[in-house]
Amino acid sequence: MLSSARTIVVVGGGFSGTVLAANLLRHPPLAPTRLILMERSKQFCCGVAYAPQTHSYVLNVPAARMSASSAEPDDLIEYLRRREPHASGASYVSRQLYGEYLADYLRLAEEAAPPHVRLERVTCEVTSLRPLDRYGPVLVCAGGRQWLADQVVLACGDPPPAVRPYAVEVANHSAYVRDPYRQAIKRSSEKIVFLIGTGPTMVDLAEALAEANPGVQLIAVSRHGLLPASQAEVSRGTQTEARVQFAPASPLSLRGLVAQVRRLIREKQSQGQDWRDTIVQLRSAVPRLWHGLDEAERRRFLRHVRVYWDIHRHRLPPTVAANLRALQASGQLQVRAGWIKGLTSNGAGITVQWIARGQREPQELRVDRVIDCSGPGGRLEQTTDALLRNLQHTGIATADALGLGLRTASHGALVDSEGVGATQLFYLGPMLRADHWEATAVGELRQHAEGLAAVLKLHGAPGLTHSSSSPTSPLHDAHLAAGA
Repeated sequence: MLSSARTIVVVGGGFSGTVLAANLLRHPPLAPTRLILMERSKQFCCGVAYAPQTHSYVLNVPAARMSASSAEPDDLIEYLRRREPHASGASYVSRQLYGEYLADYLRLAEEAAPPHVRLERVTCEVTSLRPLDRYGPVLVCAGGRQWLADQVVLACGDPPPAVRPYAVEVANHSAYVRDPYRQAIKRSSEKIVFLIGTGPTMVDLAEALAEANPGVQLIAVSRHGLLPASQAEVSRGTQTEARVQFAPASPLSLRGLVAQVRRLIREKQSQGQDWRDTIVQLRSAVPRLWHGLDEAERRRFLRHVRVYWDIHRHRLPPTVAANLRALQASGQLQVRAGWIKGLTSNGAGITVQWIARGQREPQELRVDRVIDCSGPGGRLEQTTDALLRNLQHTGIATADALGLGLRTASHGALVDSEGVGATQLFYLGPMLRADHWEATAVGELRQHAEGLAAVLKLHGAPGLTHSSSSPTSPLHDAHLAAGA
């Protein structure tokens, strides 16, 4: 469809797409603009993370750090107090309620937008994008429908989890759950459920399964058998303080960074402060530090340090952590260290072959169901997502060498197979971790959304290029808010 107005298409109506659209409505371009928000499901604003579920999953970050706007940190708290007067910044709300908040946030932005900017919601699954030339408009295709856009933003999250090598034989088995937030997990008749992974997703599911079936035995296995730490009251240390305190030597090395982080934690503890403050403060420096590491050092981080960063970085609400300890104390949940060798069909159930950490010989365990909680995983080149496959096949977008996400330049501009950043195609979402590492939570994503909205307001940022040896994005050195 052709239009005299400028057209911006946002593909994905979850957190990233919603906050970007709201920013463009609140701080609109001067010219007449059609803003088209496309979402494959019928539920806008919530995505997979905040969609209604049979179990009331709780956010793992307090409301004080979950506002959709970095300029209005109390926005979520004010929304909650309209429903519950006693809500505070320390409240942990359900994911579904947070999705409702995002819908309200977008609604208010739409109502306040000037007449020359119009938001359209379209339910469709975009399968391909085709720029008409390097700097020209983009043809957006969804089934038999097409749109011509001046700029397109992919605001999609991680693709659905890939089939792991150990699960090929049971990929279509009814007792194997590959994508737990999209598939039903509650059954009241099961005796043993095997959970792969011990991160926050496993914790969510263990709570839900135990609630639905108090007699179920839960066994969770990951390489290290480590569980996320618990949240605590976090001080509001400023980002300036964090940067002054953390000034690693150059060139950066992983060993040096780890030593400095440990030193900072010891200093906090010696002053009677909480070690969690160090993690919160360091997050603003993470993109700069990530860019200072070469590929070999990044690989070292992923292989040796990532698991320890994750359990301290992605912490649990205190009540959830207490419930987890109770499940362990009762013996209903067993957490073990090891790795999966293979899954095979066993009639209605599955036989798990796994090797305990420190052992050589595999063990076999017959279970009623296996739920994979290990996250997206797999190489992006192997994704089954039609749009991501199309973008990589045509060379419009490229996966990074470490398999973390998409290569991007300034403000998320997609980098093509020739290493050139697009002027009309952008990405916004967790796959920015390839260039920023920390890019999966509200605090970082809202900052990226606000920065990209400012660029789009000025009709994009021409002449973007990408270099794997040096950052090209102003956001790499920006002070990202220390939020969720």
